[in-house]
Amino acid sequence: MVEGRNRGCKGVKATMPNNDGSTLPEYIGAFFLGLLTFALSYLFPDMTNDGLRLAIAGALAIVGWGVCHYVIKQRFKRFAHWLGRIWTTLWSRVKAMFESVNAKAKRFRACLRGALEQCRSELETEKEKYQEERGKVDELTIALATLSQHVLGLFDKEMEKTDELEWSDVLTASERAIRCAKSALHHHVTKIVYYDPTYPAAWMKGETAEKTRNYFVESWWFVEKNAQQLRDWIVEILNKKDAHKSLVVFAQDIVPETVAEVPNDTCLLRKYLDAGGRIVWRGDIPFFYQGKPGEAREEWRETGAKDILGVNYYNYCFRWGAPRGEKDRLWDSNLPLEITPLGQDIGLTIPSNNIRIRPVPSQDVDTTYVLIRQEGFTIMDVNWQGSDDDDFAVCWKKCFCKRYPHSGFMQYIPGEFLWRDDDTTASFFNFAVSGWPLFF
Repeated sequence: MVEGRNRGCKGVKATMPNNDGSTLPEYIGAFFLGLLTFALSYLFPDMTNDGLRLAIAGALAIVGWGVCHYVIKQRFKRFAHWLGRIWTTLWSRVKAMFESVNAKAKRFRACLRGALEQCRSELETEKEKYQEERGKVDELTIALATLSQHVLGLFDKEMEKTDELEWSDVLTASERAIRCAKSALHHHVTKIVYYDPTYPAAWMKGETAEKTRNYFVESWWFVEKNAQQLRDWIVEILNKKDAHKSLVVFAQDIVPETVAEVPNDTCLLRKYLDAGGRIVWRGDIPFFYQGKPGEAREEWRETGAKDILGVNYYNYCFRWGAPRGEKDRLWDSNLPLEITPLGQDIGLTIPSNNIRIRPVPSQDVDTTYVLIRQEGFTIMDVNWQGSDDDDFAVCWKKCFCKRYPHSGFMQYIPGEFLWRDDDTTASFFNFAVSGWPLFF
């Protein structure tokens, strides 16, 4: 208990105000100043009453000032000591926190360096494996090119056979191998060309339709089907669920009633498209007419294509830009055509004559190969729901089965082409088979 009291006394002593010797002299000076004031009051008796009160007030003020100064200074020391302890505590904790974060950051950087080194090591390993597999692929490519060269000879009697293939690099060999393999695999695709002279046609008729049929049958092993055979074949292939492995090229541009019974999306051709089939068309507007045996035909106009394919062939009225300014109609206008990059990729060219423009809004189709830019003219019809920036597609494709992107309805550049005009039949064939995986 004595030790506790001593410790308590020591604590009190540490906070005494005269430790530094500054408060005690001030207090003593104030006391003697009070005595001096009383002495002066005796030397001047006429000022005894007022002077005494004044002296007493001054002495009390000085004493009060000394006492307040002592108290304030004492409290300030305690307050400063308290702030110092708080600052020391806070700084120690903040310092410890920063040291902990720095240590964690060092461990994290070390972990990242280790992971980076591991990734680099794995990348080097995979690179070596890639080099090995690349060599095997190069050898296989050359072997495939040699084999496909001989296989192609079985299907093309006029092809020049060589005992050994010599190419300057593997890339050339690979390209040749792919072309040969595509040609050798032609018989795995069900390829149909519709041709039936007992049914009517609009622009693609007579000798032009016959030459188109001969080109696809004799040069590319397409199978010819008439109106009834085409219906029977579509029903069969839909039952087998093999529509995505086939395509139909129409050598005539009026659809027969056997496959387009009604002008809506319940007809047989639309079911074939929905199942992944491909239909390639050129000539007049598709489904503009329904063909019947003989020369009979029913006129569906542009509503046939709109209700079956969902594309609008409406003959909009437009106004030319300056300086012409007059009104015109889209059909058969001389608006400039532009081949898109997709059309350029398949080698599409615009025929030099006999084109008959039948455009549709680009937003109605999925892929545009040839278009008309709406820059020098403005659509005037109230039926037009697009904007002045919307383009029109002249040659296009629309897919109805997203599972098979190569499928869909393909519209070639409309026109009344003769079979000998600018070799349009060969161009039509390239368009018909474009984008087909591993075939042609």
